[in-house]
Amino acid sequence: MIPVYSISKPFLAQAVLELGADLATPVGDLVPGLPAVLANRKLWNLLNHTSGLGDYGPIPEYQRAVANNEPAWSRADFLNHVSSLPHDKAGFSYSNIGYFLLRLAVEQKTGLSYFESLNQLVFPNIGFTQVAQWESIDDWKFEDKPAELQKYDPRWVYSGTFLADPEALCVAFAKLVQLRSQGLGLEAGNNLLDYPNTGMDEPGYNLGFMTNGQQPMHVGHGGGGPGLGLMILGKPGDSAFRLEYQFGNEFDQTAAIKRLRALVD
Repeated sequence: MIPVYSISKPFLAQAVLELGADLATPVGDLVPGLPAVLANRKLWNLLNHTSGLGDYGPIPEYQRAVANNEPAWSRADFLNHVSSLPHDKAGFSYSNIGYFLLRLAVEQKTGLSYFESLNQLVFPNIGFTQVAQWESIDDWKFEDKPAELQKYDPRWVYSGTFLADPEALCVAFAKLVQLRSQGLGLEAGNNLLDYPNTGMDEPGYNLGFMTNGQQPMHVGHGGGGPGLGLMILGKPGDSAFRLEYQFGNEFDQTAAIKRLRALVD
């Protein structure tokens, strides 16, 4: 098994949809005690990264702590750090903070942990069993673990992630896309983005998926963190998607998308 990093986001997005909450609801209505600057963001906007929130990746203290293999901040400390950031982004702006808030909403609603929530709300619906939690260094027993991941605390991924068998992930992701197609549809929340050189002709993002086209011709998601980069991609209706991943810190997502498109088209 390998960490999937942000390829977990579509699964979390589906968990939010499975809760049946009104997507116009501010997340603070579901998660008591959030700082006001975060609490007023609506679920719909958090799901498609149009909530105006910034991100925590550029915070110098975060970068230093991760580089030094320090333990992840507590959630209270994390909220203190991110509450003072500018949160006035216009249009689409990818925000791990937003998906952290969605994680809190799912956990609050289910009374379960992140992984347990996915295991109740999403994984059984798509027959995804070759998956495991990644909440501590010891959860991943990979003998050839890259140096960058030897002491990495996965709790730094505040939006949540998990471990998965690569082949099983390709099948599960295809089933997840089918599940969305049969529900809200892949056009729901889909925004085309003025992003050049992504490997997509018409790059977009809907409620948890990276897309290509207003009526998506390709669907997938990227992921990456210390020691590993990934990209999964396929066409709606495919029985299994294609995954490319590379250990180290040199993964080129645009090049990966182009190669994956050549495989699935």
